[in-house]
Amino acid sequence: MPWWFDAEVAELERRTRPLRGCRNAILFYGSSSFTLWHDIADHFPEHNVVNHGFGGSTLGDCVEYFDRLVLAYVPSVIIVYAGDNDLGDGGTPEQVFERLRAIIQRKRETLGAVPMAYVSIKISPARFALMHGIAYANRIIERELSNAADVRFVDITRRMVGRGLGPLLAYYSEDPLHMNREGYRLFGRSLAEYLSTVERESVDLRVRRSTVKPAWWRKDDDANEAGPDASPLSGSCGES
Repeated sequence: MPWWFDAEVAELERRTRPLRGCRNAILFYGSSSFTLWHDIADHFPEHNVVNHGFGGSTLGDCVEYFDRLVLAYVPSVIIVYAGDNDLGDGGTPEQVFERLRAIIQRKRETLGAVPMAYVSIKISPARFALMHGIAYANRIIERELSNAADVRFVDITRRMVGRGLGPLLAYYSEDPLHMNREGYRLFGRSLAEYLSTVERESVDLRVRRSTVKPAWWRKDDDANEAGPDASPLSGSCGES
């Protein structure tokens, strides 16, 4: 058990305990790319968001804390980002996939067909040396998840690198490992598209109507308009 995260995990549990049982909770789970997404709720203003990113966690750590940080909250959707720390610690792309598969297996054992997204491992300036390993890990995971009914691969990496090195660097500022506001806009838009797909295929996950545009939105985006009012829907609760 990775005891060095125990204090941080206990604090997350304390802070988000009021969100247990929230209707239609969207639970974000993984490493510091989620931990540092401080305005995450502003990107999804019509949804109940629980942010359980913790430290420099690996997918292996996410396996260990799954029952405490995911299962206990009975989410309607799980969104996972982790894997670059596994590679940074010397893990192989195959090990990254095996650890992700353990999370998926535990989800299926305990939460059944609850939808889950795995966000592709991003390429950051601090980890250019791992670029080929990141690309291979993403390729393995995308291929293995292509026929999964309950788990989707959300590819933010192609969006980040598709226009070359210059645009990629624009997603980072002083910190060469963690994204800036522009990087989180890309995360937000990509995951909003994923949630829209889930809602089209199953059930509306929104718990409130909002006149406020999501934080990822730009005037030139082909985005849906916000709802007509700011009234809560039944069963809504606070945000993390």
